[in-house]
This record gives sequence, C-alpha cells and structure tokens, in this order.
Amino acid sequence: MTAAPALARADAEVAAAAEPAAANPLLGDWTTPDGVPPYHLIRPEHYEPAFDAGIAEARANYAAIATSRARPTFANTLEAMERADRLLTRVQSTFFTVANADATPEMQAIRTRVSPKLTKLNSDIFQDPRLFARVDRIFRDRDRLRLTAEQKRLVEVVHRNFVRAGAALSPEARARVAEIDQQISKRTVQFGQNLVAEQRAGDLFLTEAEMAGIPADAKAAAGALAAKAGQPGRFLITSTRSAVEPFLTHATNRAARERVFRTFNMRGDNGNAADNNGLIREIVQLRAERAKLLGFDSFADYQLDASMAGTPQAANELLQAVFQPALVKAREEEAKLLAIAAKDGLNRIEPWDWRFYAERVRQAEFNLDETALQAYLPLDGMVAALVETVNRLWGIRFVERPDVPVYADGVKVWEIREADGRRIGLFYADWFTRPTKQPGAWMNAIRVQSDLLGETPIVVNNCNYTPPPPGGRATISVDDLRTLFHEFGHALHGLMSRVRYPTLSGTAVYTDFVELPSQILEHWAVEPEILRRHARNAAGETIPEPLLQAFLKSRTFNQGFLTVQQLSSAVLDMELHQKPGVADDFDPRAWEAKRLVALGVPASVGMRHRLAHFSHLFAGGYAAKYYSYTWSEAMDADGFDAFRETGDVFDPATAQRFRREVLEVGNTREPRDSYIAFRGRLPTADALLRNRGLAPAAATAPAAGR
Repeated sequence: MTAAPALARADAEVAAAAEPAAANPLLGDWTTPDGVPPYHLIRPEHYEPAFDAGIAEARANYAAIATSRARPTFANTLEAMERADRLLTRVQSTFFTVANADATPEMQAIRTRVSPKLTKLNSDIFQDPRLFARVDRIFRDRDRLRLTAEQKRLVEVVHRNFVRAGAALSPEARARVAEIDQQISKRTVQFGQNLVAEQRAGDLFLTEAEMAGIPADAKAAAGALAAKAGQPGRFLITSTRSAVEPFLTHATNRAARERVFRTFNMRGDNGNAADNNGLIREIVQLRAERAKLLGFDSFADYQLDASMAGTPQAANELLQAVFQPALVKAREEEAKLLAIAAKDGLNRIEPWDWRFYAERVRQAEFNLDETALQAYLPLDGMVAALVETVNRLWGIRFVERPDVPVYADGVKVWEIREADGRRIGLFYADWFTRPTKQPGAWMNAIRVQSDLLGETPIVVNNCNYTPPPPGGRATISVDDLRTLFHEFGHALHGLMSRVRYPTLSGTAVYTDFVELPSQILEHWAVEPEILRRHARNAAGETIPEPLLQAFLKSRTFNQGFLTVQQLSSAVLDMELHQKPGVADDFDPRAWEAKRLVALGVPASVGMRHRLAHFSHLFAGGYAAKYYSYTWSEAMDADGFDAFRETGDVFDPATAQRFRREVLEVGNTREPRDSYIAFRGRLPTADALLRNRGLAPAAATAPAAGR
C-alpha cells in the first residue's frame, strides 16, 4: 500500500477506539495548574485510547493539508503541519515521561503495542508524495518568498526530514524504508525493555562480609533497600552506575567486587530471554540497509550528514586526537595501580580492581578520601548549589510547586522564573532509582516552548541516585554531582528556548551540539566558590579547605581511564555503524572483544558502555553519534574559557551572550553559527585536552567544526 492512501484512509477502528473526553483525562481540556498532565487521574488503561484518538486526529489533519487544492504556502503547509498533531504530541510526551521512568510491565506492554502505530504514522506522513510535493515547492521557492530567517530554517529542516525519511525515493523503496522503520522500532523497544529486566534481575543482596569497606551512609542505604525488598539483614546493590561505581571504589572484599562488576557489566549479554546480542545484529543490519536505500555508504554516513561533524571521518579525527594520548595516560595509571596492588599479592589489575586501587593512589598522591568528600555532598545541598549557580548566571529563580500532580512518589516540581518574576516554565526532578526506571540519566520535555502555539516549556530530569535510608540524607559522588548539573544544562536548553515553531524548539538541534549546554554547566559543579558555600556534612559543617584543595588538585586524576572508557565506546559505535552491513552470524560480543584488543584498550579499563547494554545506540538516538559527547566537550571546554577570560566565571555579560546565542535559539540556525556568535570562532580541542590533563597532544587536535 502506498503512503498517500495510508495517510488519507478513514480509520474507523481507530476513531471508534477514542473515548469521550469526559471518560479519559488525557483527552479534552486539562484544568490542572499550568496545563500539566493530570497524572493524578491518569490510569494505564487511558493511554491506548488516547494514542488512538491522537493518531486519528493527526491523520485527518495531515490528510487535509496533503489534499488541499490551494497553492502551497508557508502558512497553509508548514505552519499547518506544526499544528497538526497537538493532541498526539501531548499524549506521547505524557506517556513516555512515565514509560521511561516507571516502566512497569503494564506500561511496557502498552509501549510495545503503540510504538509500531507511531512509527507507521511517521512513515505515512513523511513519505506522503502529496505532502512532500507541497513542502518541496516551498523549499525550492524559499529564497524568493518573504520568509523570516526562522521560517526559512523550518522549511529547510522539514524538507530534509522528508528526504531522510525516503520521500524522494521510488514507491518500492519508500515502502521498504517504512517496513525497516517498523522493524527497528520493535527491536529498539525490546532492547530497552530487556535492559529494565536485566537491571531488575541484577539486584544483588550482599552479606555483611561482602560489604566490608563500604562507608556507613552507603551501607545503611543499601540495608534499607534490602529490607524494603523483603531481605532484612542483607544489603541491596542495584545494577545502576550510581550504586556500582561507589561499591567498586570502596569494597575491600575482592570477590564481592568481582560479583558486582560482572553482574553490571554483563547486562544484556547473559544468553537468557533478555539477551540483546541478536537484537544488535538485526538493528545494525536494518540500519545499514536503510542507509543504502537513501544513497549513503553506511548508517554512520547517513547519521552524520545531519550533524556539525558532517562526516564520520571528521568525528573520528577528533576521537583519535583525544583517544591516543588517553591510552598512554591510562597505561601509566595502570602501572601505578599495580605497584600498590602487588603488595596485596596481585600481578594484574582486573576491571573490578581499578577503582579500588585508584582510590588508594588518590589518597596517597593527594591525601584525598572519596568517602570523606562524599560526606560533604548531600543531594539537597548540591541542588541548592545548582540553584545558586543558575541564579547568579542568569538571574532565574526556583519556586516549589507542590500543587502540581506528579507521576511517581519522590518527584518534585519547581516553577522556573525570571529575576523579575515572569514564569519561564516548569521543571520536574526525578532523581532516585526505582526497579522500573531505565538505566542512566536523561532530560525529556513534557511540553516544548512555542510562540506559535502559545506554550511554555515543561521539562523533566531523571537520574538513578541511591535513595537515603529512612530518616537519613542522600549523598552523591562527584560523578553524580556532575550528572546533576549536566542534566539541568539540558533542562535549561529546553526552558530558555525562545522560538516560534515547535519543530525548532529547545533541544531539537544536532546531537553533537545538544550536549554543549549540558556539559558547559558541569564546570560550575566543581567551582570552589560554590562548593565552599554548599558542600556540608551531616553536622552542617562546611567542607574543610584542605579536603577541597585536595579535590581540586586531583581533578585530572584517573582521566586516562575515564577517557579511554568513554572513547572506546564512541570508537566502536562509529566503527560498527560504518559497516556496510553485517553477516547473519555476526557476534557482537566477539566483535567487541576483538576490536578492543586491536585498539589497545587495556582489559582492566574496557568500555563505559558495552554493546549489549548500550541503550544510547540501540534504544535511543545516539547511534553513530556517541562521539557527540567528545565533540561537544571541545566546545564546552573552549566555551567555559570565555567565562574564565573575563576574570569572573559568573560574568553576567558572557552568561547573557550564551543564553542569547545558544540557549534561546534552538535549531533556528546552523549550530556552528550559534557557537561562533557566542565565542567569535569555532573551537579546537586544546581546552578539552588541557581540562583532562592530556595537553601534550593539544597541538595536533583538529577543530571541532565542519
């Protein structure tokens, strides 16, 4: 069936499934504060009828645009498309906010059923030859039409989206692309659901002896989790990074470290019903075929055609400029660890040993105890540090909104306001882990800012911090602290958007630019002035100056290990997706192991994300784009230098320029133009290498520009 009749058909079954607004809180007007989702009224059974109603409305609206006999204009085509799926967008963002953060079996089942419908609708819209003809006519005439710069950008972005969806292909090729999209959608949903199952199955209940060396606060929190799970007297270590990495750092029981590491590291690769290796092979095959149909040599070429980097080669150049000096540094670090581990009878460092012995080296070289440091990093205090930071930079204020309904216990909501009291938007914070939450940390939007639709933004931050024991306080690691600031940088990008069209709003930018606002905000997380004010222990005592100075001096410590872990994941992502295809017997685990050896990655270091649990690639939008973190880091390091160069890292003029030229503009212009407008030039990797303690290679680092 061709796309045109698929989009135009009267879907009686879908329309009949739509409930009256009175019976379904997702439909009709929302009378909640600020028009937020009525989570207090929504039940799982409401979602599918609401999706069906939204899909039916979107089909009807897009069909009306496609069949219009009026000459295509920006207003009756592009602006009409921006309004066409408002109900569906509202239902979709409401659902996926919960489906990612609280993926109960019921929610997972709904996701499995609705995802193919959404994928089909997207294919039907962006492969409709009548819609594409209208958009293409405006695109070809865009220089002659009296369009604003933002309108012209919207035309170009939407036209590119049609082309990348296959709209310019033959009917047969379009149909195959649509079929591939359906198959990929099903497999990526399954990949994510397998990880949730593996994370839940990876809960380890440890004994007192296995918890030896764990700080008292962390031990109490693990004991409380175990008791809540029905195993009092034991200690629960969840398969989340926020729980595993501190355990590996402090546990003196080597067998317990190995057990915890292997459980975490083998997620998705256990040969069980949740094994992801077959899905990886199928997804890679399908992506490669899709790219070829669209005229690209590989899926990586397809992905980077819409990026700042432009080509896999440009991305790889930057990765290697950082990866090679990081390898040298990691080997030097490993030798130091082994010198200490040898005293314990070890003749090699295993992956479960690295963090433990690195902590001992850090204590010896910098007189820094991470346990002592974390005692001064309470979550509530670090949130206060974040609030002060953004207030000093941009004057914005946080006002708690307990009246706003939330989707899970523990979620907090703030109204974000300008210094003069004007409302910017709403911010939901969901910081603690739960058995049904997907791994990692992320930002998503419940509602994007749009002048056309008269909508202010609502954004969400999710993390997987370990909750405190009853009556206790949650403390976080330095890595968790950076994550807190990182995710709020994404939130700022959504909140501070000042654009007309939702397609161009907030974080809807190239993946290798979207990490700039998040990563640049991380710099303030470890600013001495901020830590002196907010880093306090349980007794309310400020962090001792010697401890603070030891931390500041150690900021580039272990960077060889951390950089190789991150970049080995990025390099393998790019290599895998540069393949023109893979064989039916392709073994992701064997290929991964072989490539790590060929790259010279020490076995004691490995990858930050193994392929079998690399949700960025196989359940998210970072396939062939994980390099983006490094690409953006070149910008954020150079961009933070703009603040340093003023002599005041809180310089208001620089902060306002960053807001005006980066945070507010969304995708209304090419990202490189936004960066140049802020900094005056494109960055090189020099500042990145300097920040990571890898500066000797700075002279060879290429510019992070197309």
